[in-house]
Amino acid sequence: MRIRWWCGILMLGVLIPAVSGVESGLNSENIPEIVATVDGHPISREAVFARLRGEGGLPSDATPEEREVAIRHATETEIYFFLLGRLLAKEKIVPSEAAAARRLAELKRLLPRGLPENYAGLMRLAASEHYRWNVALQEYLERVAPEVIAVSDAELEQCYRLNQEKFRLPEQYCFGVIHIPKSVSGAKEKAEAARSRLRQGEDFDRVAAEVDPDGSKLSQADLLELLRQGDPSLPAGTVSRVLEDSGAYYLIKVKSKTPGRFIPFQEIGPYLRLQLISEKTAAALGVILRGELEKAKIHFVTESRQ
Repeated sequence: MRIRWWCGILMLGVLIPAVSGVESGLNSENIPEIVATVDGHPISREAVFARLRGEGGLPSDATPEEREVAIRHATETEIYFFLLGRLLAKEKIVPSEAAAARRLAELKRLLPRGLPENYAGLMRLAASEHYRWNVALQEYLERVAPEVIAVSDAELEQCYRLNQEKFRLPEQYCFGVIHIPKSVSGAKEKAEAARSRLRQGEDFDRVAAEVDPDGSKLSQADLLELLRQGDPSLPAGTVSRVLEDSGAYYLIKVKSKTPGRFIPFQEIGPYLRLQLISEKTAAALGVILRGELEKAKIHFVTESRQ
């Protein structure tokens, strides 16, 4: 059984994406109603097919061998979830989206300022089946074997030192931008005129509101690239020369610049501790499942009937 693969998927909270434009390739012909039993508990064809459909189904041109392997893998996954659920039930723990959302909210709270954040992605993760089980298993281990997933201060500091480059924040900029589309009549002359006004001391935001009321949609990365190509040594607080890309002319003012820095250990430590607990939970899950599999009586019904 693919314990290592399944543990990795579960603990990372990965939801296997559906394959767009692919037929399910599933039908019940020649598949028994009960495909396996675990200590007498039936793993039904319906549950296995539901899992396969949730993972995108099978291509309509799948070979019998590919179909058999996919059904076997889905059956194994159902067995793993059953064994894990039976274990969690002893502590009255039930995986839930609410518990997963609370854990992600805690991660979000501990996330140091400046690190990238994708809140919508986090909420999708909280709704995924695998992450719900991830959080439930951590709760189980915190109750019955907290020493297994405990993270010492020494471990935490070592992890920080070995991975310090991951905790380096890039330079941060605050830009003022005026952009004039090249489709505007006399666009370059208007950009030069705006720059002349700014060099004479007019307020940048007031000129920008007049000349470019809609504002630029370029990202900070794109603005930086424009500066690197056209005015790389521009000091903070000054206005660039007239820059251009394929569609517009630009004036850029670096209003402020914050140097890049490493996030201090004291700041990243609590967030990093939760990440290490997840890694230790993943390692423990493999041991737990092997133990449960050794104790369980599992019977696979013949995958296909000729």
